[in-house]
Amino acid sequence: MALVIGNKTANLGVPAASSQTFSHTQDSGTDRHLFIMIQMSDTVTITGVTYNGVSMTEITSTVTTTYGTRWAFYELDDPAIGSNNIVINFSSAQFNPVSAFVVSATGCGGPGNNIYDDTNSSPNSGTITVSANSVILAGLLAGNSIGHDITLAGSSRTLEFTHNINNFTSGALSATGLSAGAKTVSVSAETGTAGNYLEITEAGGGGSGIAEGNWIIMF
Repeated sequence: MALVIGNKTANLGVPAASSQTFSHTQDSGTDRHLFIMIQMSDTVTITGVTYNGVSMTEITSTVTTTYGTRWAFYELDDPAIGSNNIVINFSSAQFNPVSAFVVSATGCGGPGNNIYDDTNSSPNSGTITVSANSVILAGLLAGNSIGHDITLAGSSRTLEFTHNINNFTSGALSATGLSAGAKTVSVSAETGTAGNYLEITEAGGGGSGIAEGNWIIMF
C-alpha cells in the first residue's frame, strides 16, 4: 500500500497549565501512523505525549540554544481511527505558547532518518537520505521573522502553519513519491534559522520504526 498523508492538525496554545489538550482525527486504513512535531520555550520539559490515552514514542528531542526553544518529534504506531484527544504533558506549568503540528499517515512504515541543523543561518541547508516513496516533514525556527521558506528535494513547499511562540516557527511536507537517495533540504527567513527534518517512510520501504542514531546536530 502506498504511503498516503492524511489529516493534519496545527495547534497553537498557551496552556498556563502542566498539560495541553486538543483533538486530531486519524484516517482509517492499514499501516497507520501518527506523528507530532512540538516547539515551545525551554522553560519546562515535555514529560510525555498521548493520543486517545495511549503514550506516543519520542523520536528525538533537543534544545535550539540560539532561541531557547525545545523541539521534539513523537510518533504512534496503529493509532485509533477517528477524532481523539492529543495531550502534551509538561514538567510544570507552561505559560508560553506551544506549537504542535500533527500528521496522520497510512501505508506507513514509521519514522526514518532525522537531521537537525542549529547553525542559525539563512538559508540553512542540509542533506537527508530517504528511502523510496518517503515524505519529509520539516520544521523551521527563526527569530522575529515571518518571511519563511522551506524547500524540500528541490521544491519550495506550501507552509502548513506559521506560529508565534515568542519566536516564529513553521512547517511543511515534501511532495510524495520521492526517489531513494540524498535530498537537499533548506529553510530560510529574514533572520537566521534552524531546521529540523524527519523522514516518514512507506510501509515495506525500510522504516526502522524509531530513528535512533540517525539524527545529526551541526554547530
